[in-house]
Amino acid sequence: MAQRSFVLLLVVLNFFFLPSFSQYQGKHSIAFESLYSTGEELPFWLVHNKSGKYGMTGNAVQLLELQTHNRFNRVFNSGIDLKFGTDLTGTYTNDFNGHFNELYGGVHFWNLFKLEGGLFREEELANGLSSTNMNLDRSLNARPYPKIRFSTDGFVNPFFWKKWLLFKAEYDEGLLDDYRYVDGTHLHHKSLYFNFRFNESVDFTCGLNHFVMWGGTSSKHGELPGSESYFLYVTGKPGDSTFLNTDQLNIAGNQFGSYYLQLNIDKPGYALTFYLSHPFDDKSGMEGDNWRDNLIGAFIDLKQKSIVEKAVYEFMYTIHQSGDTHLFGYMRGRDNYFNHGIYRSGYTYRGYTMCTPVFSPLLFNNDGMVTNISNTRIAMHHIAIMGTLAKIINWDTRLTFTHNLGTYNVPFEPAKNQFSMLLNLGYVKQKLPVDITLSLAADFGALYPNRVGAMLRLSKSW
Repeated sequence: MAQRSFVLLLVVLNFFFLPSFSQYQGKHSIAFESLYSTGEELPFWLVHNKSGKYGMTGNAVQLLELQTHNRFNRVFNSGIDLKFGTDLTGTYTNDFNGHFNELYGGVHFWNLFKLEGGLFREEELANGLSSTNMNLDRSLNARPYPKIRFSTDGFVNPFFWKKWLLFKAEYDEGLLDDYRYVDGTHLHHKSLYFNFRFNESVDFTCGLNHFVMWGGTSSKHGELPGSESYFLYVTGKPGDSTFLNTDQLNIAGNQFGSYYLQLNIDKPGYALTFYLSHPFDDKSGMEGDNWRDNLIGAFIDLKQKSIVEKAVYEFMYTIHQSGDTHLFGYMRGRDNYFNHGIYRSGYTYRGYTMCTPVFSPLLFNNDGMVTNISNTRIAMHHIAIMGTLAKIINWDTRLTFTHNLGTYNVPFEPAKNQFSMLLNLGYVKQKLPVDITLSLAADFGALYPNRVGAMLRLSKSW
């Protein structure tokens, strides 16, 4: 009932009220997709980094998607902008499943701050070519979870530092409302980034993401400390006497995050971006014991229509994890990224990891509940390229090789090598009523069964 009332309110605002008092911008689309695989499941890159739209089982999927994204600028001739959007997705495998992949609203205040709520995706970076949206811990792999966020409106200028220093910050609270080991898990997130501008062509960004899983009810331990202990969770303090013994010795809840560095070089004929995302899962990671573990990437934009227009190369290494010896009570060693002993479903949502998608496969119990990410000690090479053929065919490809060791607790013996690829060909011509995209994907190796798959997508945007 609440969702239907919210949608009705958005429709009324869209068609009857706000256009009279604002400058309207809108983007709408409808798409149909048909996916098929030679294996029992679809190939890796055919379904990952797609906001969790597809089910995890079945070798054939039919999908219908309706999207609308709306923004009203300068409402009542003020400095306030309003936005809302929906992405209604229906899939059919063995049965039909319909859900809102996005359903959100937001208010922007004077291009400085914004307040957002609902189901909304993070901004897509590097034209979607990155294996994990340039961040180890904030990919576009899983479906958006319900949250409310207060943040700066992108990078903003603080006072007299306008010419050389910008910052952006986020603070949000969400609820992981899927079927998981700790029911009703809350997910807190905050971030702070600084951008230093050396000149018109070169700037440097550094920042920090911090996440906390807190509260909820464990099937093994019962109700966990909730909002009364919120300060301990968000400040990274050890738990008090109301917490389990492990949280008193270590830290309250499941805490993790990443450091981030980025260098941008923008020239008339090209733009280069170099970036590094470094994970931490406890104190040893925050203090650099796991300094070997990073996602390192380079993105180039050639700023012209050609066979090759943009490209990404990424190397990821997460094998060390602060070493193979755990010092209990000191938060040192055997980090086991994005897994946790109490919050055993880990950093996942509705069957997909919210961190890099190559941290997979997931382990499920007989009831379909995620109980662990089985593979986090990985070395990866990832190459992705996009361009234009004959001015009417857009193409892009992803080639990913991984060397997979499992986890310290359950290692793969021997290690498993895996190659996964994707090729997209999009035909765009104004005379046609729809855009046509053909995708081909394949997996070869020991981590997944060898399989080949394809997707046909028909879409229309206006």
